[in-house]
Amino acid sequence: MKNITLNSFELLALNNSPLSIELGSIAGISDGAILFIMIGFVFLMLAIVKALVRTIESMSKNTPQKEEKSKSKAAKVISTLVLLGATINSYAQELVMPKAPEFHLNDYLFWVLASLIVFLAIVIGVLFRTLMVLIRLEKGEDVEEEREAVDIFKTLKLTDNVPIEKEVDVMLDHEYDGIRELDNSLPPWWKYLFYATIIFSVIYLVRFHITGSGQLSIEEYTAEMQAAAEAKAEFIASAGEMISEENVTFLADQSSITLGQSIYAGNCATCHGQLGEGGAGPNLTDDYWIHGGGIKNVFKSIKYGIPSKGMIAWQSQFNPEQMQKVASYILTLKGSNPPNAISPQGEIYVEEEIPTE
Repeated sequence: MKNITLNSFELLALNNSPLSIELGSIAGISDGAILFIMIGFVFLMLAIVKALVRTIESMSKNTPQKEEKSKSKAAKVISTLVLLGATINSYAQELVMPKAPEFHLNDYLFWVLASLIVFLAIVIGVLFRTLMVLIRLEKGEDVEEEREAVDIFKTLKLTDNVPIEKEVDVMLDHEYDGIRELDNSLPPWWKYLFYATIIFSVIYLVRFHITGSGQLSIEEYTAEMQAAAEAKAEFIASAGEMISEENVTFLADQSSITLGQSIYAGNCATCHGQLGEGGAGPNLTDDYWIHGGGIKNVFKSIKYGIPSKGMIAWQSQFNPEQMQKVASYILTLKGSNPPNAISPQGEIYVEEEIPTE
């Protein structure tokens, strides 16, 4: 059998494909492992940035008498960074994550982490270059030019400050109470952010309004509400203990009616008659109800009982699903006209119609 070797980019590209499970088992890496490695890289790079910044600050404040000490510190930092870079690769290769097939790395999260890693890599490159410049400065090489190069903001071109001695060149003609206005350019970092928003808006427009590959906020809300409603209905259906007089429904299937009949015959027939004709309790086959008809009212009467009439609360002996089935069976007795039925009691109950709008 030929050995199959995948580099990290091929693995990431195939991660969400139908073959991802097979490739994951072959390469020994999962979405959880990829996420863990990427987050590990982010924290490692942040630590490197922090170490470089501290070293640069300490070297920038050094006097000529501390040149040897600063060189030693810079060498230690460089060697530490090299060691960290080597160990992270070996650790990533040896990393064995527990299998979690239910976890899938979100595309947005992946690209956010990838962009952050790229950005931190650029920052590390700039800081490392600055560190090298400081080392050359301490050796006396091109002092004036190199001092300008160590300014990180100038290196990244994030600012466009006009020197004080040149402000006269950008000063406008008008004057108010001795206050003059300068015609400065917008900060480059601000313009970069503005350009980024333009690029983002174009991508957003194409993705959400032209191709339709993305869901708008109202579509996401509708989909999430539908999924929540389905999950709630599934949960209620699978959890009998959640049935109450507020959400109970009539069960029309024969198995539920048969089980409800057996429970009725063993517990309710003593007072209401084997056919629901009534006795010590009221008739259950006519249109009259003392405490209300319908599945919710009947379920409530069974659950809490009618202590004033001698009917016990059955919730201590039956679970909600059993009481639902008994109530459903009782409603099937309507209009059966059994012999020896007692006179109607209560008032005629008319089931409320549920609006269809």
